Amino acid sequence: MIKKAFAVAFIVCLCQAGNAELEFKLDTSIKESLKDIKVLPAVRQKPSVLPSTISGIDIKGNNRISSDRILEAVKSRIGDSLSQEKVAMDIKAISSLGLFEDVRSDFIKEKAGTRLVFTIKENPVIKDITFEGTTVYKKEQLTSVMVSKQGQMLNFKNVQEDIKAIEELYHKDGYILQRVVDVVTDPKTGVLKVKMVEGVVEAIAIDGNDVTREYVITRELRTKPGTVLNEKVLSKDLRRVFNLGFFSNVTPNFDAGSEADKVILILNVKESKTNTINFGGGYGEREGWFGFVDLAAENLFGTGQGAMLRGQAGQTQSTYQLRYTYPWLFPEKLGERVSFTVRRWLTEGKNVYLLETPEREGRYNGWDFSLSKPLNDEWNASVTVGTERVTPTGTATFEPYDQTTVALSAAFDTRDNWMNPTTGKYYVFAYKQGWKYASVQTDFGKASVDFNQFLKLAENHVLAGHLGGGLGVGDVPVGEIYYVGGANTVRGYEPSQAKIGKRKVLLNIEYRLTFNDMFQGVLFFDSGDAWNDGGFVPSNFISGKGFGIRLNTPMGPIRLDYGIGDHRTFGEGVLHFSIGHAF
Repeated sequence: MIKKAFAVAFIVCLCQAGNAELEFKLDTSIKESLKDIKVLPAVRQKPSVLPSTISGIDIKGNNRISSDRILEAVKSRIGDSLSQEKVAMDIKAISSLGLFEDVRSDFIKEKAGTRLVFTIKENPVIKDITFEGTTVYKKEQLTSVMVSKQGQMLNFKNVQEDIKAIEELYHKDGYILQRVVDVVTDPKTGVLKVKMVEGVVEAIAIDGNDVTREYVITRELRTKPGTVLNEKVLSKDLRRVFNLGFFSNVTPNFDAGSEADKVILILNVKESKTNTINFGGGYGEREGWFGFVDLAAENLFGTGQGAMLRGQAGQTQSTYQLRYTYPWLFPEKLGERVSFTVRRWLTEGKNVYLLETPEREGRYNGWDFSLSKPLNDEWNASVTVGTERVTPTGTATFEPYDQTTVALSAAFDTRDNWMNPTTGKYYVFAYKQGWKYASVQTDFGKASVDFNQFLKLAENHVLAGHLGGGLGVGDVPVGEIYYVGGANTVRGYEPSQAKIGKRKVLLNIEYRLTFNDMFQGVLFFDSGDAWNDGGFVPSNFISGKGFGIRLNTPMGPIRLDYGIGDHRTFGEGVLHFSIGHAF
C-alpha cells in the first residue's frame, strides 16, 4: 500500500515540474492491486492554482488578422491580477469580432507570473456567395446590399448585417413574409450560402361573392398563385376590386399553406346592391313639372358588365339615355382591363341654361363610344368618338347641323374609392376636336385640365379640393360651351344666372363629414368664371357657399345642396338636386 501511494505522488510531481498544460487526476479507488489506479486527463490548469499576476499575453493561430487588432479587444493587461471571469470576458470580446471560428485560452506558469495565451482559429475566406430560395431579385441585387464580399474573410458580424439588409430590401419593396432562415459556409469550398423563404401564394380563395362571379374578382388581381406575396401589390389589388363598385367591404385573410413558406390568400367580400331603380319628380319655377326614372344594373348577371337606362320628361325638356359598359374587352388581344362603353341619347326641348333664348330649342340625337386602358396602376388613357344630329324645334330657326367629335384624355388616379374618396388625387387632362357640318363646315377644339385632391383630416373627416380650367377655340357649338353657375360648378345660382363662354376657371372646396354608411354632410365654397376672350379677371368671378347632404346609393351619392351666392341673404339661396359628387 505504501508503494502504491509513492507511485501516485511521483507522477503528480513530474506533471507539476514540467509546466504541462494538462493537470492529471488520479482515481485512487484502490481495490486489490496497483492496476486499479487510473490516470485521467483533465481541464487546462485553472487560474486558481497559478500565480495571480499576468506576466504576458500571447496570440496564437492568427494568419490574416494582426495580433494588435485582437489585443485591442482584450481587457486583461500585463501586471493585472489573473481573473477567470475576466478571461472569459476576453474570450467573448475576441469572438464578438466575428472573425474567428474558435477561441480558447491557455495558461503557462512562469517565474514572473502566469502567461495568458489566446489560441484562435480564423474564419475561411469567402470564395463565392450563393442564394437559395430567391426568385424576386438577382444575385447582383442581393450582394450589392451586403457587407460581406467575395475575397474577404468571413465575418459573423457582417453576416448579421447582411441578413438585416436583405430582409430590409424585401420588406421595403413590400415582400413582408420574406425571411432569411439560415446562413452556412462550406469550409472546404469557401462558399457562403444564404437560404431564405419569400412567402409564396399557394392559392387564392374568394368568400362572400353570392352574385359576382369569381373570375370578375380574380382577374383584377396581380397577386396570383405561385407569386411571392407583396403587400404593395395586394393593396392595389384590393383597391381595384373595391372600385368595381360591387362590394361594400373587401378584406384579405391568410391561411397556412402546405409548406412553411407558402400561404393561402382568402378574400372576404361583402356584396352591395348593384341593381337599382330610382324614380321621382318635381316642379321648378323655370323648368315646370318634370319626372324621371333610372334603371341601372352595374353588375349584369354577376359578370361585371354594366347597363343603364335613364328617362326624364318635363314641360321644358325631355331626355332619354342608354349606356352599356363591357369592362374587359378582348383581353387576349388588347391586354388587361380595356373597357368599352357605348352611349345613346335623345334630348328634346330647351337648354336649361338658355331658357331665355327660345331660338336654341331643339332635338339633340346622338351616340358615342369610348375605349379606355390603364397604362399602369395610376395612369389611364381613353379615346371617345361620337356624333350628334341637332335640329331646331318649336320656334327655333337655327340651321340644322351634324357634329362629329374625337376626344382624348389621360387621367392620374390614386383615390382609395372613386365613388366616395377619402384620400388620393385625381387629375384629368383632356382634348376634344370637333367638326360641325351644315351649309358651311367648321371645326372647334377644347382643352381642359382638372385637379382633384382628397385629404383625410381624421376618421370620417375629409377635405376635398378641385381646380379646373378650360379653353375652347373655333366654332364651339352650344352643347360644348362652358357654364359656370349651377349644381355642378358654382352653387347658389340658377342655371339662367350662369356665366357662359369658351373659357373657364373653377375652384371648389368641400369639407365632408361622414355620419354613417348612408349619410354624409358637406360644407362648401365655390368660385369661378366663364368668358369668351382674353384672360380671366378675378373681379368677374362669381362665388357661392353653403351646405349639403349626401345619400349614398349604388349609383353614387344623391346630392342635395343649398347654396348662397354673392351678396345674397340666406333666404335667397338656391336648392340644388343632383347625383354624384360635384367633383
